[in-house]
Amino acid sequence: MTSEITLFVNPTAGSGRGARAAQPAASALRDAGFSVRTILGEDADDALRRAREAVALGTGALIAVGGDGMMSLALQAVAGTPTPLGAVAVGTGNDFARALGLPVRDPAAAGRLAGEALKAGTTRAIDLGRVGERWFGSVLASGFDSRVNDRGNRMRWVGGRFKYDLAILAELAAFRPIPYSVRLDGGPVTEIEATLIAVGNGTTYGGGMGTHLGHPKVTVHRVSSIELASAGVTAYADGEPLGALPLRATCVPGAVRVLAP
Repeated sequence: MTSEITLFVNPTAGSGRGARAAQPAASALRDAGFSVRTILGEDADDALRRAREAVALGTGALIAVGGDGMMSLALQAVAGTPTPLGAVAVGTGNDFARALGLPVRDPAAAGRLAGEALKAGTTRAIDLGRVGERWFGSVLASGFDSRVNDRGNRMRWVGGRFKYDLAILAELAAFRPIPYSVRLDGGPVTEIEATLIAVGNGTTYGGGMGTHLGHPKVTVHRVSSIELASAGVTAYADGEPLGALPLRATCVPGAVRVLAP
């Protein structure tokens, strides 16, 4: 494995934590004996282009610095390739890192862990979700949660997590159950009404929620594919807009190798 690795940084993640986190993470990796190259990108498309270029040129690892959105962007570059993915989680939710048992909002510790895994040559293969050509590592959201995202993204006058708290209150005031058509693993179509349908690839959701599965109003199915349809509902994958329903999501086993314990 090459000794040069790539830090893939979102400088605006977590109200600026992404930019601040890059330096201690890079220092920890250099202390482990690696040469570190940092890429930013002028926007998401440019950043992804640069990340894919680094992977194509044979970087030893792509280490994403940011939140779940940045991890998702990095997945688009490394999924299906032998290049391992590391995570320096300093965003708002950090569900991808939590599910892997990685440090959250501790960039130096995350950098040390990634460096140790690279030196030992140990990586872990994990499954990913996929919709068309788009990969996701944590959750595909549709329903109440995606409507909160829609509203929060329209709130230009307030920033950070607070705008989503406001969006939750606004959506609760107007919310009605959503009619869905659902097909699991190619079986019969079921018509249901639900608050939301979340397609999870990990163990936490919405910034660390992990105990909601036991609630009597929550139904859980373990499947390899799901088809969802509902009028006027947008889907979000790892917090990023995916598009309007209908869609088909599938689980792809061992789609990416990660630097994790």
